Amino acid sequence: MAFISLATVVMLFAFLVQQSLSVIAAEKWNFLFGLDWWAGETYGALPMIYGSLMVTGLALILVLPLALGGAVFTSEYLPARYRLWIKGLMELFAGVPGIIYGLLGVALLGGWVKNTFGLIDGNTLLTAALLLGIMVLPTIMTLAEDALHAVPGQYRDTAFSLGLMKWQVVLSAVIPKALPGIAGAVFLGLGRAMGETIAVMLVIGGLDKIPDPWFNVFASGQSIPSKLGREAAEAIGTDLQWSALMALGLTLFLMVMILTFMGNFFLKRAQ
Repeated sequence: MAFISLATVVMLFAFLVQQSLSVIAAEKWNFLFGLDWWAGETYGALPMIYGSLMVTGLALILVLPLALGGAVFTSEYLPARYRLWIKGLMELFAGVPGIIYGLLGVALLGGWVKNTFGLIDGNTLLTAALLLGIMVLPTIMTLAEDALHAVPGQYRDTAFSLGLMKWQVVLSAVIPKALPGIAGAVFLGLGRAMGETIAVMLVIGGLDKIPDPWFNVFASGQSIPSKLGREAAEAIGTDLQWSALMALGLTLFLMVMILTFMGNFFLKRAQ
């Protein structure tokens, strides 16, 4: 089974590389660093790369304190029967399809962002980040809570016997032991956030441009998955545009792989 999993990843990577060769030969480095994407003329992926990183990073910044704080509270402070209720609710939210979140984002979140910040249009990078944060919150929280709850009781008993208070036990004994599981929860949430298509496509605005200034989260944008979702159907049969979309998929594949390897490296250093 491990060999099958590895072979599947290698085959997927090889397929994306093979399908991307045409646009790589035509655009070269301009594909990664170009600012303009005009179908049939030029293909620059930098606005989409920026959009994916900005939306995903902002979503994780907004959601991690809530998700990890909720996981600690649910695992270490709630009575067992209430913990089961919260766990069930979080797992239910984690299983909601992305299109449902997207429709709620269009109906509620976009209007809220528009009215709160006095914008002309509520479809912005911030709206997409907030929606992604809501989507990955249950996943990160429930998996992190599983990792915390799985820490053997003797770690807590030993820490209490040394005279530590409850919050000191959690910080010094429980969280360090559960760190690999917590990191796995964060990476799983990161993977879902970077790969989410429909929900982001409905609220991000769809503008293939880096905002000026670049940190303006109230501007419309485009992520790699939303770009693929918008153009994949119409690009079938047009060689260079299809190749450009496959190269975007390859870029996203490599971005997730690099972030995962970096996370594992820093996790091992921390341990």
